[in-house]
Parts: sequence; C-alpha cells; structure tokens
Amino acid sequence: MSCFPAPGAAYTGYSTNAPQHDPRRALFKRSGRRLDTADPETGLVARTDVERGGNVPHPEPTGPGAANASVMKQVVKVVVRLNGRSALAKLDQARYVVGKMKANPHFAALATQVTDLETACDTLESTIIAARTGDHAAVGLKNLAEEVLMAQLAKLCDSINGIAAGDMAVLLTCGLPLRRENRPYGQLPPPVKLLNRLTSTTGRVQLEWNGPEGSRMYNVFMSRTAEPFNWEMIGVTGKQRFNADALTPGTFYWFAVTAIGAAGESSKSEPARAMAAA
Repeated sequence: MSCFPAPGAAYTGYSTNAPQHDPRRALFKRSGRRLDTADPETGLVARTDVERGGNVPHPEPTGPGAANASVMKQVVKVVVRLNGRSALAKLDQARYVVGKMKANPHFAALATQVTDLETACDTLESTIIAARTGDHAAVGLKNLAEEVLMAQLAKLCDSINGIAAGDMAVLLTCGLPLRRENRPYGQLPPPVKLLNRLTSTTGRVQLEWNGPEGSRMYNVFMSRTAEPFNWEMIGVTGKQRFNADALTPGTFYWFAVTAIGAAGESSKSEPARAMAAA
C-alpha cells in the first residue's frame, strides 16, 4: 500500500485483505524517551527506541507543490524515504517538524497545515497503541492513520518549498533537513584491490574490485601476456565484479579494470594475474 494517494484522488479506506499481524510480535519498542533535537549536520531526528533503530531520514519533496520550481524541488527533503519505516519513526519525525513549525514567523501562513499535522500525529499515536493487540481492524486503522500523516507531511513540505523559494536561511528553520548539493566528480582514480575469487566453473576467472566513488560503469580488460601487456576489452559492467568465461582451463591471464564517470574513463587498475579454473 502506497503512503501517498494519487494527486487529487480521494482516499477510499484501507484494504480488508491486509495480512493479520501476529499479536505476539511487538509492533514497536518504546522506552518513553524522546529526543527533541536533531543532528546538526544532517537535520535528522534520532531515537534509540525506534523499531530497527537509527536515524530517520527525510525523503524528497513530491506532490502538487513540486511544480513550483526545479530549484525549490531540490532544496527540502520530504517523506518518501520514510516509507517502510515503523509507524513510531514516522510519528517522531512528524512531531519534530510540528515543534519547529509552530510559531515559526517565516511560515505563519502554514499554521493550519501545522495544526492538521499535529492532529494526524495524535491520531496515529492512539492507533499505534490500539494496534498492539494485533486486532485486524485496529491494525487497519493504524495503517490509515499512517497514510494521513504522510500525506500531511508531503503537503506541508510542498508549501514550505513554495514559501521559502530556495532561501536556505529560512529553510533551516522548518525542521526538515536540506538536500546536500550534488558535487560533480572530476577525473576518477583507477579501481583498486582487483582480486580473483575461487570458482568451480571450468574456464572462468571470477574478478572483484573496489571502484572509486562516482563510478557509473567499469571496463574490464584482459591480456594473455605481461611483457608487454596486450590489453583487449572483454566486458562492461555496472557492478564491481565480472566473470571472464570460455578461457583455457589452467592457463594464466592478466586482467585490469577502468572506472567510467561523468568526467570520462580512469586509468587502468594495477594488473592482476589469475588462472582460469580447471
């Protein structure tokens, strides 16, 4: 079930075919401790008692307001990445946003939306407690409350984008983290740690390596001699591994890999000598 209804579509209720939750499984762990501060670098709210733990990331803005301007769309993250997180994680993040937006002079026009989000928080919190019994109807109501809260978050983020118009000083006050600016990569260094893994497939050399950050693809080269190398490209892959097949079993070959990024192709990695599996 998507946490975002189609734009303009009315919600028709939760499915009665939703799987029954096992009442013996705790829906969430709650110690009663709530942190009301965010990581100063990422802007993420942290809780140690959220199911699965860890920071709760904010996703990227989508919805009706996304059409305001491409610059605005790239500034504030919204709730897409909260999909799949626990209901309590979503609740904590929403309450943090409410706390930052209440009486915020930059977004006074959004007071009604903030109130609506706070109401959605209260509703979700009560349905989380009720759903702990595992009752099918109670779980369905919790799922519905999650959808309402996520929709309110998305709507609020779109409105924030529209009002802030890319003003970073204003956006820093809204309780949502800012998107990190994309930084173009220059010339990539070559891949490193090119290794041959054992394989039982006759005539195969199984290669693995570590590629540099910013790599999009890799070219794989093979040479049958080392003095001098006579490189021929034998494959292209988007992964950091490659199988060279149909080689002569028991014969040694030399291999090298280059990384391809926005600025072009790197130099070759240090050559690796490997024997085709017999």
